[in-house]
Amino acid sequence: MPGRDLNGPVTVINRFRVKGDTGKFEREFHEHSQFLRRQRGFDFLVTVRLVEQPQRYVHLGHWRSLRDFLDVVHDDTFLDRVRRLGALVETEADQAVSVGRTLHDDAAVGDADVVLLHARVRGSGDEFERRFRELTHRWARLDGFGGSDLLRSTLSPTTYVGLSWWRDGDACVSALADPRAGDRLRDVSEIADVTTERTVHMAYQRVIG
Repeated sequence: MPGRDLNGPVTVINRFRVKGDTGKFEREFHEHSQFLRRQRGFDFLVTVRLVEQPQRYVHLGHWRSLRDFLDVVHDDTFLDRVRRLGALVETEADQAVSVGRTLHDDAAVGDADVVLLHARVRGSGDEFERRFRELTHRWARLDGFGGSDLLRSTLSPTTYVGLSWWRDGDACVSALADPRAGDRLRDVSEIADVTTERTVHMAYQRVIG
């Protein structure tokens, strides 16, 4: 991978569409997540399920370095677990780096309190990032805002994923209905093709020491 910083942090983003029993997938994926949490260089994970499409999940695995992640994906145990999961899902994968993270509070697990923003930027990445910050600054003024993380793809640099969360679902609903936040979101959409997805927070887990 010429040009890649093997020593820099990376977020691995996986989108899953479960083909059958979501309960079976969640059990298998929970076991896989616990395996990841024990690996050298793993930092933390976030898993969410789309509200309007409950057979679809998004998993974000944060690693302290790309080198650590690459070491794990060549492990036979990892490959065996991925094969088992692969029989249950259709998947898309990406790798990204954080270009702006704000942390205030945790989101409640099991509540619909996380919003994903997917963007393909048509103009300046710097300007898109500035407008996304303005959006999150507005949300931060409202009750219950937990934080945000803006991730820029290393494989397709015009592609971003924004993750924003609230302490609970009610606070999320109120923030999404805020007129000034709506104005800021329209500003973001002027320079990027944007979709948003409200999701249920399934898991936030750190490395197992």
